[in-house]
Amino acid sequence: MSETQKCSICGVELSEDEVYVFQGRTLCEDCHMEETHPVKVCNPLPVMAAKNLGTTKKDPEEVLDELQKSIYTFVMDNKKVTIYQLSTEFNLTEAQLTNQIAILRHLELIKGKKQGAITYIVPF
Repeated sequence: MSETQKCSICGVELSEDEVYVFQGRTLCEDCHMEETHPVKVCNPLPVMAAKNLGTTKKDPEEVLDELQKSIYTFVMDNKKVTIYQLSTEFNLTEAQLTNQIAILRHLELIKGKKQGAITYIVPF
């Protein structure tokens, strides 16, 4: 019988055939993908695809999952938030949060705004 391991990022239990090793860490498939293939925030192709999607849907919010809707609502309610505030509020790692923010930015629902050394996330 094989021993189970845990993902060093999210803590999910993994069987022997579900283990990915990256930079000396044991990862699940989802965390491995986030670490090795992060979503790029400033990428014109997803923005163009999102705009085309907008022509078939009345509201870009219709394509969001529950986490993305919650993040978007939090930004709209607070008008200006930091990455730290979002990370703390939604208990997400930096990589996880970056991926969610990228999707919302591609849909032009939120944008980054730099003030001094701090980048804020604000409604588009």
